[in-house]
Amino acid sequence: MARKSVIKGKVFEREVAATFRKLYPDARRGIVQARAGNEAPDVDGTPFWVECKIGHRVTIQAALTQAVEATDGRPPLAVCKVDRQPATVTLRLPDFINLLSKDGN
Repeated sequence: MARKSVIKGKVFEREVAATFRKLYPDARRGIVQARAGNEAPDVDGTPFWVECKIGHRVTIQAALTQAVEATDGRPPLAVCKVDRQPATVTLRLPDFINLLSKDGN
């Protein structure tokens, strides 16, 4: 992976962590970057296993699959951003329904 892409990914992970920190004060960028994939999420300190992807072409399903395979039991969540577009969040339907039911709706 090109150095520029690695830096862009790290910056995006910090931005996502800062966004999550508004709801989860312990949210931070995952410490382990040279990892086997399931040692730490990209953003830790939330009730989700967060995987972040940014770039010209982002495969949302691949990002979610990575989160599903790596999770430690937390609901997997993919935060993806195509260049110059708003970020999106993807999670499995049962996890989404569970989240809504906890909200009381």
